[in-house]
Amino acid sequence: MKIKLLKGMGIMAMTIAILTAATFYNPATVSEAAEAGTDVRMVTVSGEGKIVVTPDVAHIELGVQTKNEDATVAQQNNAKLMSAVVEAIKKAGIDEKDIQTTGYSLYQTYDYQPDGSQKDPYYVANNIVRVKIKDVDSVGKIIDLATVAGANTVNSIQFSIEDDSEFYQEALKLAMASAKSKATAIMGTFDKTPGIPKSVVESGSSTPIIYGYGSEKAMASDMATPIESGEITITANVSVSYDY
Repeated sequence: MKIKLLKGMGIMAMTIAILTAATFYNPATVSEAAEAGTDVRMVTVSGEGKIVVTPDVAHIELGVQTKNEDATVAQQNNAKLMSAVVEAIKKAGIDEKDIQTTGYSLYQTYDYQPDGSQKDPYYVANNIVRVKIKDVDSVGKIIDLATVAGANTVNSIQFSIEDDSEFYQEALKLAMASAKSKATAIMGTFDKTPGIPKSVVESGSSTPIIYGYGSEKAMASDMATPIESGEITITANVSVSYDY
């Protein structure tokens, strides 16, 4: 009886071991996981879209520089002239909120004689304002009016688009069309066509046109200062991935 009982227990133990091994080893599951890892194929392309537009806003920086041996006199002369410049700009139709002081300085300096010796020191006062002009065709006129009023420095002129969101969206559409066209050409070589993108990454910017326009003294004349706004190119770039 003991021998039969031991044989029965041995057979049962072997059965349990076989079932346990079958539970932890499933060839079909391992195969499916392997296939899932090797079945992903991607084509990644870049696309660029450009929209050329005319600027609708300009920013200019202009100011007044005065010099005097007395710091107080240099300051007072500067304040008088700058007040006249700001008033002239306002009369030309520029809102007060579109005129902003961007720099003011007062410092002592000196010049040199031809023989290299130092001249008597004097003070220099500078006051710079940034003016936003919504009528880009009037930039030259504003500069001339400011110069007549007393401005003697013009540091920069910048043209841009006040709100370029609509133009940028159009550039994005062109960029996506460009990317899809590239993907179609590539995937067509192995009889595939691009579907819905697996991923899209976008980046882009609109770079304003900046004109350097600086001089120690800007003199007015009977002819308006010619300023051309040119054009601005708004660019959008995308990177698009398609699976197949």
